[in-house]
Amino acid sequence: MKYSSKIKLTLLIFVIGFAWNLRASNSGNLDSLKITQIVNDFYEWYIKAIKEKQYPEYKPIFIESENGMTTLDYSKYIENLSKLNFSDSLIFREKQSYEECIRNLKNVKYKDFQKTVFTNIDDYEQVDCDFFNYNRWIGGQESIDGIRITKIDFKTKNCALISIEYYELDPMVNEKFFWGRNTLTMIRLNQKWLIDNIDSWKY
Repeated sequence: MKYSSKIKLTLLIFVIGFAWNLRASNSGNLDSLKITQIVNDFYEWYIKAIKEKQYPEYKPIFIESENGMTTLDYSKYIENLSKLNFSDSLIFREKQSYEECIRNLKNVKYKDFQKTVFTNIDDYEQVDCDFFNYNRWIGGQESIDGIRITKIDFKTKNCALISIEYYELDPMVNEKFFWGRNTLTMIRLNQKWLIDNIDSWKY
């Protein structure tokens, strides 16, 4: 009778353990699907916006301020990042990256902008306003045709590193040419996965 109880207890522990591991595995698979969807949705939007030259949608634009000087407008761009699951902390850092440019533009009359001043790339570089000369989230000046996720590494249940590769389509042979790589950090807040960092692109 004593052995029978021990066997039942051992069996119960095994069943509970198996059920827990199965649940954890299913949870990980679901998280991987969510992360994959978010990353693909972001890059599909970003690449499309670049190719269709929808400038206000994917980067700040130069505008005239109320007092006739030059400033930046990134309202639509930031709105899109929020919709596409960027974390508040990454959006805050992105806004901060343009503060020096905005300060320097305060002394530039909009009627002179790109007419008598800011007529070459050196002018923009000197005041930290050359952000338009490269693609912020893929690097370089040229667009790509897409990305593929090569690895999802869960550091904790609420943090994951996502490795991606870029590709270009070769229309002659209808094949994808892969090059370059990048890494995204995603965090889970309130049961929602968010993009919290995108590294500088690499070959």
